[in-house]
Amino acid sequence: MLRTRPIVWAWLIALGLAACASPATAVRVRVVNDASLVRGCQVLGTVADNELEDLQKKAARLGGNVALLTPERKSKGGYFGLQDYMTADVYQCEGAR
Repeated sequence: MLRTRPIVWAWLIALGLAACASPATAVRVRVVNDASLVRGCQVLGTVADNELEDLQKKAARLGGNVALLTPERKSKGGYFGLQDYMTADVYQCEGAR
């Protein structure tokens, strides 16, 4: 019983920290597939994920407000074999058209 207490506390702290993460930030990242919409914007980097919401969160962490989807890569591995990953170039655009 004494060994499980630290594990339980660790999980409670982890859940509390996860709840504090703001999903509203990811919502502010607009996902587009038309390159003309990011013309004149500052390129920040590239992100990849198999979930759109997680892709938006990663783009938000880079400081972007627009993510331009690029062709999917199927060569990235997952725990249970190959998974389809979305990749996106992340941009900071004034006024986020």
